[in-house]
Amino acid sequence: VAAVLWITPLRRLAGLAVGLLLALWVVVAYTPVTGWMAVGLVRQDRVQAADAVVVFGSRVQPDGDPTTDAMSRLLRGVELVADGRARYLIVSELGGSEHGRYTPLAQDWVGRYAPKAEVLTVGPISNTHDEAVAVERLFRERRWRRVLAVTSPTHTRRAAATLETQGLEVIAVPSVETDFDLELPEHPGDRRAALDGIVHEWVGLFVYAQRGWID
Repeated sequence: VAAVLWITPLRRLAGLAVGLLLALWVVVAYTPVTGWMAVGLVRQDRVQAADAVVVFGSRVQPDGDPTTDAMSRLLRGVELVADGRARYLIVSELGGSEHGRYTPLAQDWVGRYAPKAEVLTVGPISNTHDEAVAVERLFRERRWRRVLAVTSPTHTRRAAATLETQGLEVIAVPSVETDFDLELPEHPGDRRAALDGIVHEWVGLFVYAQRGWID
């Protein structure tokens, strides 16, 4: 786009846009701004026994292989049921034919590492709010109240708040962040990789608050 604009009277505008993008890239990659932006997003509660573990949905490849987020979240959820924190593990299926199914993978892992636990499924869902509503419906049917909510670290605040708005007692449990070093984002690549998710979560918190989906 910049190359096309360069041969038009909008040349200066194109140059300014490229310069601003370059400045943003340098600031994100070589300053602590990404780490500062992440402050307040991660919620980690003391792990306690609960009625069920909810593993928030993440994309699974069409062939059934998990993405890194899906694998990390599910692994933490299986660890909790294997440790006896809950008997039930709940996973969400994303809508759309482009997504693989989470349930078979969860059943396989639970069968191998926590055979006394049971996998339940909600969905299809399209966002965190849909997921919280579906989970609350299942909890109401079974007369449950306390949930161990497992998701990626920067998603924990919004995920837990959305469940709490549905009236559930939430214990937030972050999974391991495998895409970048969230705790010590000193490498330029980690800082750049973290920016997208961090901005997404702050925008998500604002939008959810505006829609009344969180307090």
